[in-house]
Amino acid sequence: MSTKDSSAAEPLPSGLTTIADIRNLPNEQLMAMVAVNIVGFVKDFMPPTKTRGTSFKCTIELVDHSIQNESYGIQISFFWPEEMMPIISGPADVVLLRNVKAQMYKGAVSLLTQWTTECHVLAAAKIPSKPLKYPTAQWQSFPPGKFRPPSLVETNYAIWAKSRANELDIPSDHEFREKSMQAMKVNDKFSLLKDVKPEHFYDILGQVIKMHDTINVMSIYLSDYTPHTSFYNNAWGGEGTSSEAKDGDEYGYTKSRGKDPKAWPGPFGKMSIQLNLYDEHATYVREYVKVKQWVLLSNVQIKYGKMGGLLEGYLRGDRQRFDGKIQVQIMEKSEDPEGNNIRWKEAVKRSLEYWKKHEEQKKAILREDDGLGNKRKAEDDEATKLNSKQRRKEKRAAAEKKAAAFEAGLAEKLDLNNNGKALLRCSFPDKSPQSLKEIAEPEKIAQPGGSSYPSPFTVRKYRANVRIVDYAPERIEDFSVWRRESVYDMLSDYSGGEDTDVEEDMQSFTSGKGFAKKIWEWRFWLQVEDASSNTNPKSPKKRLWLLVDNSAAQGLLGLDDDAANLRRDPDLLVRLKEQLFKLWGDLEEQKSELLRLRSKKVEMPPPSSFESSTRSPPRDIGQQPDADSDSESEMLVSKSSRDKGKKCVANGTGHALPPGVSPNDGELSNLVPRNKAFTCCIQQYGVKTNEEDPAKANAGEGRGWQRVFALFGTNIL
Repeated sequence: MSTKDSSAAEPLPSGLTTIADIRNLPNEQLMAMVAVNIVGFVKDFMPPTKTRGTSFKCTIELVDHSIQNESYGIQISFFWPEEMMPIISGPADVVLLRNVKAQMYKGAVSLLTQWTTECHVLAAAKIPSKPLKYPTAQWQSFPPGKFRPPSLVETNYAIWAKSRANELDIPSDHEFREKSMQAMKVNDKFSLLKDVKPEHFYDILGQVIKMHDTINVMSIYLSDYTPHTSFYNNAWGGEGTSSEAKDGDEYGYTKSRGKDPKAWPGPFGKMSIQLNLYDEHATYVREYVKVKQWVLLSNVQIKYGKMGGLLEGYLRGDRQRFDGKIQVQIMEKSEDPEGNNIRWKEAVKRSLEYWKKHEEQKKAILREDDGLGNKRKAEDDEATKLNSKQRRKEKRAAAEKKAAAFEAGLAEKLDLNNNGKALLRCSFPDKSPQSLKEIAEPEKIAQPGGSSYPSPFTVRKYRANVRIVDYAPERIEDFSVWRRESVYDMLSDYSGGEDTDVEEDMQSFTSGKGFAKKIWEWRFWLQVEDASSNTNPKSPKKRLWLLVDNSAAQGLLGLDDDAANLRRDPDLLVRLKEQLFKLWGDLEEQKSELLRLRSKKVEMPPPSSFESSTRSPPRDIGQQPDADSDSESEMLVSKSSRDKGKKCVANGTGHALPPGVSPNDGELSNLVPRNKAFTCCIQQYGVKTNEEDPAKANAGEGRGWQRVFALFGTNIL
């Protein structure tokens, strides 16, 4: 009788998912914490420790052959009573889990157990050397006596995988036990800033006061409202000017009265520390953290910096222990007031007390400095004579004057739109750029028998060399949209919607608070054209529509202010246009003129002699070509993640357009803006849309997957 070739790849048993596939789950499924089943080898184990509640916590890190070239696995967190916890004997134990929830936590995909989770462990020393004919393997099940052990097929798969375990990055017995013993030593590294010492590592919690970004490091200035003698003394200068204060001046009050828009905003005195972040931590902060947010940073090294005996903090990627893990956590309010971090509540209370005391002392200093003389009083009386209508009129006039000056200077700036002078920066500099054709090419899903079919979408990130040729909506004033404030705002990927707006309005109105507050967010589309060197200059260049959501726009634009109603904030509109000019040159001028002519039904003027690229076939503005099609003029689709499940504007073929654009703007694709190429980061993902055709409903009944390409990790300097 022939024996089975042990070297041949064993198919993964039905119902199980590889670690690589779990990491590539769509954002929607991660947000919904979809349940998965997994089998893998133990790489690391943190024994059970008592939580602040009634349960215990332990963590297992698993690896499998789908990630055999990577140095870290996926972590599973158990929150169970101690007597229910799994028993791990050492590295390379096989663990099979059913009904664990996949989640995105601190920037990495991980797994979380629930009460229906079953855990089965087969110790490495008890794994048979040959496939079994009967299910006699000595599996241990947790919680004990509650579930049936794995099947014979699953057991034989574990036996096959063990025969090739040497291909995986699994530590030795000595390394494994040493790390487990170290993990057992409960070491609370948390410290207030007033107590930090050089050459130590701490977990620190504070409010982000300012941020400064350079090519290699992201610096944030953090305060927990406790003073330290070795911090920089940020002085108050009346109107906020930062200057060196006198020693012993805890609150940094001076009598300097200069004005500086970039002044230190406070807290003043020696209450803030500069933290320098590198690697994945810097990338995370660039994309998600904003000034005034509260954050918790883990394992921060404190040491003296280069500024003459002042303490600074450093947070680098740890290749041995924290590879791929983000040690920056944004603090978010819990629905249950008792569930909020007690240290965070104490810090917020210190902040409130500080600013109350600051305002009192500031008024006292101003009274002493000015004496509340007749001149000051007369000026105040004169200011009060202007009513609100006059003040609004003056503000609008000043903003319009600034806007006019900006528009007048556009022509002079055209020759300065040089992206080669470090006007833009893109993340992942080590990743080679790809052409848009390669990015848009759908990946294939292999089927038994050697056949394959195109995947509806793939979760991937790319870098590409592009130039901008169009944008949507047509008016820059519509680059921000609003939604109602919601209790779901603590969810990182929540973007609101029409249904939840109505629900929040009703809840707020019936509670006596009036209508819910409006929250403004950036949201627009950029059409980019391939500028890579390997494209054929004689053929039309590939184009893609890229969604720019609120998070990506904040990083891209680099504005100090959040999104607002641009029709009522002309100053913000001017600054937005100034930043976008660096990105797309005179594109807005050309498009605005074309739209003006079209509105008057004037024949389109001949194109500019300045030709930067081969023209592409005309298409409706705002539409993203079907990336599965060879022709960009066929199957035009566009649908954003925020608009999933909502009614969309269609172009007559049933495919959606980006919100706010008209399906009758084909001539706009003939725009030839004067700008230069730059490198950007693009991500691909899938969203669910309504699908009436049952044959195309590949995401459930009446639902279909649609690919979305979005901009991220790109910054205008």
